[in-house]
Amino acid sequence: MSYEQIILDKSAGVVTITFNRPDKLNAFTFKMLEEVNHALRGEAGEARAIVFRGSGRAFSAGDDLAGMGGTRHPLEEMRAGHHAMIKQIRAIRIPVVAAIRGYAYGAAFDLILACDFRVAAESAFVGDIRVSRAINSMSGAAYWLPRYVGVGRAAEILLLGEKIAARDALAWGLLTRVFPDADFESRLGEFTGRLATMPTGAIGANKMLLNYGLQNLLADSLDVEARELLETIRSADNKEGVRAFLEKRPPWFTGR
Repeated sequence: MSYEQIILDKSAGVVTITFNRPDKLNAFTFKMLEEVNHALRGEAGEARAIVFRGSGRAFSAGDDLAGMGGTRHPLEEMRAGHHAMIKQIRAIRIPVVAAIRGYAYGAAFDLILACDFRVAAESAFVGDIRVSRAINSMSGAAYWLPRYVGVGRAAEILLLGEKIAARDALAWGLLTRVFPDADFESRLGEFTGRLATMPTGAIGANKMLLNYGLQNLLADSLDVEARELLETIRSADNKEGVRAFLEKRPPWFTGR
């Protein structure tokens, strides 16, 4: 599939998906979401980390309210586009990073909340501003926010629709890292490069266990953890990790 509204780049185990509508502040269309979902399906098997970012001066302004026309019922379009993307991000057994410059609002805020890591430039802003357009949360913000920041803060974010500066978002637990603007690219590269050298299988297992634990009882989670462990200890990376420990050297993980 050739892409028109995203750019796909692969380098050293890191797959970068760049929203590429800079003249529209990378606002989502159903076409863009279709391309993102196709890229996620195609790259998940080989990548050791996936990075989302935006071209130009914004991560994404959210949905393009003037350009979201589709060929199906709006609910079907949403499920095939927004909801499929969020579900894929959570189902992929590799780390997914949102690299945020400028701002991430609305549906883009939903997306970054679903990512495993949210890394932002110091000048960035995030938030769910849809209520100012009489639009409610529709693809995950209302699910994730109480888990990240508690019900009270989640209500403040969703009901007031204010734009949140990166440093405040970091303090609230919405962001993982905030880097100075001038150092953002180098620090982001260090962060994603680190992910690409870690034991991908063990990371994927932990990601799935976090997903499972959000909705299940402790006893069930313990059983699932044990089953995942039986798979993890069969991996080449596990054997390398044990050898490196015994030989008192840094491990060299290959993701297998």
